[in-house]
Amino acid sequence: MDYAQGSSPPLVQDQVRIDGNVTVIRQLDIEQDILCICYTETHDFLAAGLTDGTVRLYKTTSGADPLSLRDAEMIQKPSPTTAIRHRPVRRSHPITRTVIATYANGCVKCWHYPSSQCLYTIRENRQTLGLVYHSHLPKFVTVGDDAKIYLYDEETKMQERVFQASDSLEVMDGHRSRVFSACFNPKSAHELITGGWDDTIQFWDSRQPYALRRISGVHMCGDGLDISTNGREILSCAWQRENSIQLWDYGSGKLLVTLEPDSYSSMLYCGKYVTNMFIACGGTDDNLFRVIDLRSHVSIAMVSNLSGGTYDLDVGPVNPKHARKTRSISVVPQLAFCAGRRIFEIDAQPG
Repeated sequence: MDYAQGSSPPLVQDQVRIDGNVTVIRQLDIEQDILCICYTETHDFLAAGLTDGTVRLYKTTSGADPLSLRDAEMIQKPSPTTAIRHRPVRRSHPITRTVIATYANGCVKCWHYPSSQCLYTIRENRQTLGLVYHSHLPKFVTVGDDAKIYLYDEETKMQERVFQASDSLEVMDGHRSRVFSACFNPKSAHELITGGWDDTIQFWDSRQPYALRRISGVHMCGDGLDISTNGREILSCAWQRENSIQLWDYGSGKLLVTLEPDSYSSMLYCGKYVTNMFIACGGTDDNLFRVIDLRSHVSIAMVSNLSGGTYDLDVGPVNPKHARKTRSISVVPQLAFCAGRRIFEIDAQPG
């Protein structure tokens, strides 16, 4: 294994293999499979979406009983929770203490989690498979199995636009199959990218009806797309045996590099930038989660031999013991991921 110099030797905890400088802060065992996770705005809870449509929130600073978000609609007709997100934290708006969850039956529900109340429900006529907020506007998009991308205004709860391919058979200016991942460009008010089963990453502008261009050869089955904070690079973590981790130039769509950080391969469901210098990703076959240094293209940490595939991950706060080092580009925030029926919170630092 090619791990950073000075990293810790591998550890095995309950058959889970831990390589690199990793501390498991917390491990939660749930009674059913977890499909998605998300820290809340102030990192006070970790929200998990379960296969029966329950969203469960675990207090990050104590062992208090979890909160459960599940209304009559989900009790009567259970449906898997496919994504959980909160509005990006910014100084210009107050903390809302809400999360939005999407469900395989087409529901999009906004929850006020302190009161366990569903504030509103949007019902889409499809399997809704994901959601992402705009970087700095009160808008979000949902993606699903009908190859369309729906743009909503969060304040009016109204659908503003539907993005889809044209009827032309000569150009591929949109998706032709299920869409699993979307990401707004943080440096643009109008641009976003999406990826799915048709092996393409599509580039959209909210002022245009169809996709403007595409990248081919990337098979997405989860939330595996991200854009760097400067808006210049795309990270793709794909559900494919070859070329699963790649970086692309946003402006030209050209491939910058294919990452092969170690000898373990994995069909990836999820991936995102942790900082400008590190990415995290996870998948199945092998069931693993890894943190990769973009400077050396080496895994600084890996958790493998998991009981199930890593379907989702999120970036948490900086561990208090690293607080004095926060100006260092080498500090990695805490990370959470779900694998099978387990949630892990870890602290992974370069060796």
